[in-house]
Amino acid sequence: MRIDPLSKNQIRRVLPLFMATLMLALNVHAEQDSNEYIYKAFATHAAGAQAIPSAETPPPIIVSTINQIDRAKRVQEMIGASDVSSEKNCEDCTKAISAMRYGQCEKKNNYLEDQLQKLASGSSFLSSLMQGPLRSQSIIKAQCLKTSLEMGSTSARNCVGNSYGKSISSPCLSENYFKLITNSFDAVSMCMKNYIAPDESEKMQKLDVRAIYGLINIESGFQINAVSGSGAGGIGQFTSSAISDVNANHIPAVRATLLSSDMPTCHRLSKELLDSPNPIRSDAAASCERISLANGNPVKNMLYTFAYLRGAKLELEEQIFKNKNYLSKFSLSDFDLARIKRALMVWSHNTGRGGILKPTRSLLNSVYRNKLVTNAEEFISQMQNFVEKFPAQFNNSAARRKETSRYFPKIEDTLNDIESNAGGGTCLN
Repeated sequence: MRIDPLSKNQIRRVLPLFMATLMLALNVHAEQDSNEYIYKAFATHAAGAQAIPSAETPPPIIVSTINQIDRAKRVQEMIGASDVSSEKNCEDCTKAISAMRYGQCEKKNNYLEDQLQKLASGSSFLSSLMQGPLRSQSIIKAQCLKTSLEMGSTSARNCVGNSYGKSISSPCLSENYFKLITNSFDAVSMCMKNYIAPDESEKMQKLDVRAIYGLINIESGFQINAVSGSGAGGIGQFTSSAISDVNANHIPAVRATLLSSDMPTCHRLSKELLDSPNPIRSDAAASCERISLANGNPVKNMLYTFAYLRGAKLELEEQIFKNKNYLSKFSLSDFDLARIKRALMVWSHNTGRGGILKPTRSLLNSVYRNKLVTNAEEFISQMQNFVEKFPAQFNNSAARRKETSRYFPKIEDTLNDIESNAGGGTCLN
């Protein structure tokens, strides 16, 4: 195989980053004559080759380092970038590489590691996610998922039989755990974007995925076994009633969407994880099914999150945006109207569907009784006030009014923080 040499400029630009990461990975382990390995592995990576011949295969630690470089590429394109802005702050590049280090597991948080190791050597769908690489063109950048897991702080539970057990520390952020979470969300996002936003442009679909990504940050911080005080569990924090809704109204449609995809991954999702009428049971006695690896999580819980939000979107369309009483009140571009729909969709995950419909109607019937909605940002800002002042009966307590009214603004603030901490720009590829 012919390996094109790196140019001097490429070497000058990326060698400090590569060496900094290598030193961390090797812990200055210099007993090997690794210079030749490094150059060949790195040159192959830069040239986009698929593999290095077995005679030249670098030690596993080199492969790990190459993978870290590949992940950092998601934050800033380091090789072959036409935009020289990627070169303007190498200090930030080094920080991004350093941030890719994984957690040192301790006795209190390593309780998933044995299961993850077994999965990594298995043949199930979850196993394939752990065995595969992190995709450079995932809808949400891997660095943002890493930041989410580092920033998130939630109450976690273990399983005792089929029910929740005691409160425990969040799982160790090992490489296996990170790869499972990141590749799971990537697979579900790719397969479910047509379900959450059918017949919409790829740009609109990606913005819906970004909104769901923001929602999950608030709900669970992407911790697989997050459980709230009310018993809501898993990545999307599902209650029994929400699970019942998805089982009754969405599972057949989700299966059909996955099986109609041209991606084999989506077919496998349906056949392996949605192969029963109730892939996650709603009764409290089976609450552990919302969080356990053995039941196909985090993928199942992510699928349910997309499906439930699709239901909210459909109800908002019927009750507000296609309702003859409100249809003519919106004088917005397609982009801005979609922005409002997206905000109400994810807001409803906290308020409940009735809990978002009532304040939306109240706003349209009062402030917009004799005028049109012409500014999406203003409308969303007004919704915060109306969610608090005109709650559904089940959100009427002072605590719930405060929580529900601040829910969507909190998602936006969290997304801004993550995108800032993950190198600026956007989490979308």
